[in-house]
Amino acid sequence: MSGTWAGSMQAALAASAGRPRWWLLALAAFLVRGGFIVVLLPLVSLPSAAALATAFAPTIEALALGRQSIESVLTGSALIGAVVALIVVAAYTGSWLDDTLASEAETADELDLRAGVVPPSAWRDLAIRFVAHLPTLIALGYATVRIVIVTYEEFLSPGDPTVPIFVRVITRAPDAIAVAAVTWLLGEALGGLAARRAAEGESTGASLRGALRDLVGRRGVATFVVTDAAVFGIVLLLLVVVGQATAHVRAYLLDGAPYPSIAAALLLLVATWALALAVLGAALAWRATAWTIEAAPRRPTVAVPELGVEAPATGEAPAG
Repeated sequence: MSGTWAGSMQAALAASAGRPRWWLLALAAFLVRGGFIVVLLPLVSLPSAAALATAFAPTIEALALGRQSIESVLTGSALIGAVVALIVVAAYTGSWLDDTLASEAETADELDLRAGVVPPSAWRDLAIRFVAHLPTLIALGYATVRIVIVTYEEFLSPGDPTVPIFVRVITRAPDAIAVAAVTWLLGEALGGLAARRAAEGESTGASLRGALRDLVGRRGVATFVVTDAAVFGIVLLLLVVVGQATAHVRAYLLDGAPYPSIAAALLLLVATWALALAVLGAALAWRATAWTIEAAPRRPTVAVPELGVEAPATGEAPAG
């Protein structure tokens, strides 16, 4: 494998393109970490402002005007606990999937990488990723407050009623979405690099510091920009193409089209959605493999004097 950045990207693309299993691992890790919302977004109809007000008004009035009983407090605490437990399980599963993908990439013959000296631990990597995502939590807090304020302003002074309120809020607060998205992507890259460094025996602090140095270097910046731009482009294409297919199905159902036309539209929607997910999984696998190449050390080589060439060091005694 070439030591240049372009050669590393080509090697990552070649290795991941021929392994659909890596696509599934990368896609599953993306989905359990919240990517399922992006994937399902073009399949659902966004609610209007009136629908949101009708749905949430009773709950808000009960919280603001009513007296909270012990039962309601216990129920709310149980719901919050269930949500937190679900988030922890999803994060652990995502870390385990990432570890599996990184381990398989490190042992791929064409990448010429060395496996980590420390056995992979999903809990350890989860803790590392949590520390890497501390800035993300701050960015999410800012984005939440910003969106709540803009949503309240939208209710007081609504814009074009033909445009879904979700779109109107986003257009009035694009900075909130941009800050949260960029910070989350940086946290993912930093956590992934640190987890791969920890597999070489580095402590949590050393792995995070080393990962930060790698990320702000020229190769790290180039890898971050190119791979995430490719993933973002595919996600945008998924939203547009699958959204159009969903709109056709919805129109056929509302217009009472013949059953063969509805069936054909549904088949097109399923095929488009499945193809988009496969392409997205391939792009995610390529991104994960590219970061593994940047973090994992190369397989050591030893000279073979009799042949005058270099051969991989296997640690086995020579025959005879």
